[in-house]
Amino acid sequence: MPESKISALRAGIEKLVARFVTSETTPSEADPGLVEVATRALDSRLDRWIRLPAMRQLIGGLEHDALTGPGEWVELRAQLGVAGKLGERATFTLGGTVVAEVAIGSESEIRAVVRAPDTGVYAVGVEIASGSLASELVGQRVLQVTGVRPVVLFHAALLLRTDGGAAEALASLRALVDGGFELAYFDIHAKSRDPQIREAFALHGIAPAATLIVPTEQQDLANTRADFPGMFLTAAVRRLRGRGVPVTMVVTDELMVGAAAQPPAVAFLTASEARLGAGHAEFVQQHRAAALALDAERRATDRVTWRLDQTTDSSLVAGNAFVAELDNRRARARLFELIAGAERSVHVQFYIVRASEFADRLVVALIQRARAGVRVRFMVDALYSETEVVGRNNPLLLALDAEPNIEVLVLGRIESRRDVDLSRLKQRDHRKLVIVDDAHAIVSGRNASDEYYRGFDEVAVHDGTAHERIPWLDAHIEVHGPLVADVQRSFTHTWQENGGAPIDEPELTRAARPPAGSAAGRLVIHRGLADTHAMSMYEAMLECAEHHVYIVNDFPIVTALGRAIQRVLARGVAVTLLTGNAAARRADGTFFPAPLHRTLFELMVKARIEPLLAAGVEVYEYVPPAAPEIVARHGTIRPYVHAKLMSVDGAVASIGSANLDATASFWESEANVVVQDAAFVGALEQTLVAMIAGSYRIDPRSAYWMGERAQRAVVATLWPDSLYS
Repeated sequence: MPESKISALRAGIEKLVARFVTSETTPSEADPGLVEVATRALDSRLDRWIRLPAMRQLIGGLEHDALTGPGEWVELRAQLGVAGKLGERATFTLGGTVVAEVAIGSESEIRAVVRAPDTGVYAVGVEIASGSLASELVGQRVLQVTGVRPVVLFHAALLLRTDGGAAEALASLRALVDGGFELAYFDIHAKSRDPQIREAFALHGIAPAATLIVPTEQQDLANTRADFPGMFLTAAVRRLRGRGVPVTMVVTDELMVGAAAQPPAVAFLTASEARLGAGHAEFVQQHRAAALALDAERRATDRVTWRLDQTTDSSLVAGNAFVAELDNRRARARLFELIAGAERSVHVQFYIVRASEFADRLVVALIQRARAGVRVRFMVDALYSETEVVGRNNPLLLALDAEPNIEVLVLGRIESRRDVDLSRLKQRDHRKLVIVDDAHAIVSGRNASDEYYRGFDEVAVHDGTAHERIPWLDAHIEVHGPLVADVQRSFTHTWQENGGAPIDEPELTRAARPPAGSAAGRLVIHRGLADTHAMSMYEAMLECAEHHVYIVNDFPIVTALGRAIQRVLARGVAVTLLTGNAAARRADGTFFPAPLHRTLFELMVKARIEPLLAAGVEVYEYVPPAAPEIVARHGTIRPYVHAKLMSVDGAVASIGSANLDATASFWESEANVVVQDAAFVGALEQTLVAMIAGSYRIDPRSAYWMGERAQRAVVATLWPDSLYS
């Protein structure tokens, strides 16, 4: 329905409402406020009707409210609907002021990324123009830009309660407003309750403010036993504080977030507790002081550091030296060099230990050092190493465990078929760490098998070579300096939390480690189903990008990070993705012999890349240098890329175990090192540029890409998002 007809309908019903109100009262009793409340309730009901899926597809509309600090980048988004797609351009307004104009293409959604204005609540509008004709998209959406007043994030679902809780929620709202707090709202639910919430706002005369409908990212996650609402709520609070919104309080009676997961300096209160607190001057003053302190700290901290501090619960550590290694042969040599030089201890954590030449050599090297008096602790995830899984055990690990000076700890055992469920299978420990003598640390993406540590020039490859024989591109980062203490602390915490014998060596503090260089870095730990630090790390880096972004990964990019990449592109930042092929390809794009699941996974990954490619991401498939023993057609290969790397503006880079997919974002535990040093990152980007220059650029119009489009669409439709890796 065109906006003009909707406006006319509203106007007509407003007259009927006014007539009804005044007919039931005398002129002196007629209350204009009652007419206003009834009209607002009508608006919200029309908005609810308009936002039904069928109507949204037909007429389009604004997508969401936004909450941010002044000067931050903010995304405005709208669905075009059938009529909107016929337009030529769209104009976004904030409070009636034009802030962006975008051309309308073939997509059903339009977006603009703009700098937030000064503090205030702004109505968001979108006008669609075609020639001399123009019409507005429907919807009641606002951008709320906060200042230095303490912000309360209030659970809007409290207003929908029918057990008397709504009255308590309203009393709490009034007390908070009287106390000088700034209010914004949120809801987390498997299905959007946005229309019902807006009806409640209208019914109770609540002033306009941003309402954040926090998605659970994948609907089928709600069917698990995990506390996804609590995890998403804390991630949203951290993200808002990173954007300069001084959230000091969350009010909810339904979502109880554990104290360990709560962001520091944020109070999680019930509606009753908030109402009582807001009535005390000391309580109010504490929150005002916290908001002012947050603002002052943010202004005194550089943007990248601030964002990562707030969103990943990590801290920047100075005085380190870092070495990035993307060459498998050199990575193998360095690992064995460190182990051979160990004098006191070797601590190793892997996700996968698989029968292979590399794993045999690793076991021998560790046994040799153990017999020389070095204490070896070896920690491994059970599932994909096939050890302590329904009676199965890995002979490699049994050989290690038989040594008197080696302790083996298996994480996530699956003792019987009763232990096999979605959460148990997905919630694994994906970290790969090596710490030698508390002085050298490696944080890696590489598992213990040949494909991770074998050079591309070390394998004979012909047209019939099986996919699993072909090496993968991977990466690790070696750490020297005070940050080694953080890596060791991660290992020790996991070891002892899972029943490992106490580590009798004194804990190494940062202060005890002498500086090893001038580079600053941080260790970001994501604990599966407890936080979203890995995803938040990547999102924070993307939001800080001003010129360019390099991503090296070959997993299906999770929706939240896909949207973040599109926001970066909308700001004019160049994004380059170096990926590979989950089933290795020859130079002409045909597959080497591979299991069906690898081919299907390859199609799934490329399906997730397709919208990013269309949005402007430059995508390359890695091609290693030609080697004498690679004799497959045309002499080169396009292998799998297992590295997990992001680099931004020659200033900040991340290397570790966390992919950009849903599994790493939510389920598995991960470890990445983020380096904030121009010399290190600049050298890393030079390496990436050289690798990209020799790789295969995907042309979306090519026969290769178009020829697999139907297969990609089928696999993407059938493969559940939360299970795609």
